[in-house]
Amino acid sequence: MYKIKTIIMRVLIFLRIFPNIYFTFIPFKILEFKELLKGVKFSKNDVILDIGCGNGIQTALLARNCAKVIGIDVSEKAVTFAKTLLGHMNRNLNVEILNVRLEDAKFADESFDKIFSICVIEHIDNYMEVLKETYRILKKNGQIIFSVDSMASIEDKELIEKHNKIYSVVKYFNVNELKDILSEVGFNKTDIYPIFKSNYAKKIFICGIKNNFKYGYLRSFLIYFLLRYKENRCKKVDKGIFIIAKCNK
Repeated sequence: MYKIKTIIMRVLIFLRIFPNIYFTFIPFKILEFKELLKGVKFSKNDVILDIGCGNGIQTALLARNCAKVIGIDVSEKAVTFAKTLLGHMNRNLNVEILNVRLEDAKFADESFDKIFSICVIEHIDNYMEVLKETYRILKKNGQIIFSVDSMASIEDKELIEKHNKIYSVVKYFNVNELKDILSEVGFNKTDIYPIFKSNYAKKIFICGIKNNFKYGYLRSFLIYFLLRYKENRCKKVDKGIFIIAKCNK
C-alpha cells in the first residue's frame, strides 16, 4: 500500500497537481490558507519560517514564493512525512524541515522576513513566549501571518469541551484579546479579524467536530464552494470560529 501511495504521489507531483491546498480535503483548511495569503506580498528573496509545518503541504506551497522556507514541527511523524514529500518533489525548492520547538531552535535575531503559523499557537502552553520569540527572529518590518481557534460563534459549551479534548486546545482567543497580546509583544500595523462567521460555517464545523472533519472527497469540494459563498455574504459579523492575524514588526 505504501508503494502504491508513493507512486500516486510521484505521478501527481509530475503532473503539477500535487502539492495543492485542496488535497487537505478539509474545506475550512482550504479557505483558511487562502485567507492567510490574501494581500501578503512575497519577495523572491524572502526567508520564511513555517511554525507547525505538519505534513509539509503548506510549506511546499510557501516555498514557491520565496528564497527559502524552514518548517518546524514537534511531531516526528509529521516531519518524516514532510521530508518524504519534499524529497519526491525535486523542484529546486529550498526547504528545510526540523523536528524542534520554536523556543529550542535558537534561530539568530532577525532571521526571517515572514513567519507563518496555521492554527498552532492555541495548542501551545507558553504561547506568549513563542510570540515573543517570533518577534525576536523577525527582521525589521517583517511580518507574522497566523491563524488561531476562537470558537466565539459556537455557544454549546459541551461541544467546545469535546473539541478542546480531541484537539488539545490550550486557549481559545478572541479578536480584542489577541490585539492586546500582540501589541504587548511589540507588533504594530495589526490586521486581526474573525473568519467562518456564517451560520453555514457553524453548522458544518459542528458536524466536523462530531465526525473528525471527514467529509469525503467530493463533498469536501461542494462544501468549500458553498462555504466560500456564504462567508462572502456575512462580512459585517464580528464573531467567527477562527481568527486571522497579520502583523508587522
